[in-house]
Amino acid sequence: MSGLVLKLAPGERVVINGALLENGDKPSSLRVADGNARVLRCRDALKPDEVNTPVKQVYYAIQLLITGDLKEDDVLPAIRKECDSLEDVFETVNPKMIRVLKDMIDRGNYYSALCHLRQVLVLEAELFAHGAPKAKVA
Repeated sequence: MSGLVLKLAPGERVVINGALLENGDKPSSLRVADGNARVLRCRDALKPDEVNTPVKQVYYAIQLLITGDLKEDDVLPAIRKECDSLEDVFETVNPKMIRVLKDMIDRGNYYSALCHLRQVLVLEAELFAHGAPKAKVA
């Protein structure tokens, strides 16, 4: 059996292809067999007021693609452009990090892109903590 396996806590919510699903009273697992399904764990979702860095901006845009609030044709060019800028910033940290992200986005694998971006968020926070100037969020 292949596919994405989500382990859900009691009452945990997840969005799949724009539909909000809520787990019952007991822990459970859910296998998403469709590789093209758009999945977002609600616990991983950013709130609009948390979008205050370039990496969070990309994360949030992908999140809105998953929920169906944004359309690919409208937002993917902007995401790709922002990823090009991020590639310049993170080149010295890990030359492949943003290229891997861009490949996931190009394949439409948005859940994996969000998981990957969580690692990038940690590095971005470290850069800001070490005195790197905060880039403007477009």
